[in-house]
Amino acid sequence: MPSSEQQRDVLLAAATAEFAAKGFEATSAQGIASAAGVSKAKIFYYFDNKEELYARVLDRTLQPLLAPLESAPQASSAEAFWNSLEAGLNFAFEFSRDPQAAALVRDLYRRGGDSASLLRLLDRARAAIGNWLRNGRQLGAVRTDLPVPILAEAVVGALVHVDRWLAEQTDADGTTEGLLSSTSLAALAHDALQQRTPSECEAEVAYAAEDVPRETDAYLDVSATVMRRVTLRNGRHQKPAPSFEREGFEIIAAPTVFTQPPSDSEARMTYGAIELALKERLGASFAWVFDHTVRHTEHTPGRRPPIRITHADYGRGAGVRRLWELLSRGEAERWADSRIVMANLWQSVAGVVHSTPLGFIDITSVRNEDFIPVTVHYADRDGEIGYYRPNEDHRWYWFPFLRPSESLLFKTFDALPGEHHWSCPHAAFTAPNAPQELAGRRTSIEFRILLAFEHDSRGAA
Repeated sequence: MPSSEQQRDVLLAAATAEFAAKGFEATSAQGIASAAGVSKAKIFYYFDNKEELYARVLDRTLQPLLAPLESAPQASSAEAFWNSLEAGLNFAFEFSRDPQAAALVRDLYRRGGDSASLLRLLDRARAAIGNWLRNGRQLGAVRTDLPVPILAEAVVGALVHVDRWLAEQTDADGTTEGLLSSTSLAALAHDALQQRTPSECEAEVAYAAEDVPRETDAYLDVSATVMRRVTLRNGRHQKPAPSFEREGFEIIAAPTVFTQPPSDSEARMTYGAIELALKERLGASFAWVFDHTVRHTEHTPGRRPPIRITHADYGRGAGVRRLWELLSRGEAERWADSRIVMANLWQSVAGVVHSTPLGFIDITSVRNEDFIPVTVHYADRDGEIGYYRPNEDHRWYWFPFLRPSESLLFKTFDALPGEHHWSCPHAAFTAPNAPQELAGRRTSIEFRILLAFEHDSRGAA
């Protein structure tokens, strides 16, 4: 004898076929009972009334639409995120080709589309799509100028309207072939949801006050600063793009990609790849990565925070001295007559940078008089760094939503700077309008590189 669950399944299968073929109004309990081969009383043993049976049919029919979205793993890149959108729409289009499912949805819309089953489905869809959108935001793929609940509501509303339109346009044989493709719908959603990058933004940056200490035991003491509101240009929008040789900084494909903060040994294992990439890109005769630092906005003991004061890593003569401090005497003599350049390669190691990005000043807008030299007393040596005075002529740039696959390469010292400043001033700043759930989070790594150019060719990379 069939179990209660098996009998319910038989009734639901028969009811699904009847509701799909005739619609809710024209379907009778007796017709369902006859199709199931049971008495009419058996229906009301398992279900209170026809409305409850209809609701269970809709739940069972529509549930498969949500299952892939609710169980989908998080995407690890923007490309994978957008691919998941088209895959989901492909699944929905395949689902709509099921004749029974399509007929039930058409009948549901004819009845006003406000059934409890549909409303429950839409609530779950909003929650699942909200989680999907948050994943997209973390990857820098989804716009951050609107709250996630509004975006989720817009997506659900658009899907319902498209589905309703398809139901109304369905051919007599129940197909929607040729009416709309998942690819075109995915393109429409991509255009509506993708991240907007403004051409510029305004933000507060920290400069040095005139009474900043000229000697310190703490690297980059920020106790004496003055804040200035500046306009930062979006480096991604500039034509031609900013370059290492011209403005002092540029964006490049990351030689190595990190999905989480590396250990010291893991970071050092990437030095060789970075050296090869920079020699090829810049035409350097010699490249040597000699150090790296991981920085966290969530500052705890043992972690180094982002540096918010506008600064240079080397004073006017300090860069050349580092050649002799870092290399053996023989190696230093080998490159002493070459053009010596120090550079930093900076990138995220924990997702897209939404908060506390780096800002850069175009070296062609910096005067040498803006520089304030500061002596730093390290345990084993004295070094020279520098802060900068405010100057309204400074042209600031930033690269919003930096991805782990991207790096920022900038000049920290040039022994032969020509008519421009020898170092690219830079500082972390608070990005305006960062999403609340992502504000204040940033983990980055910076590699310090010594470069030597036997032939001083200044072609912009």
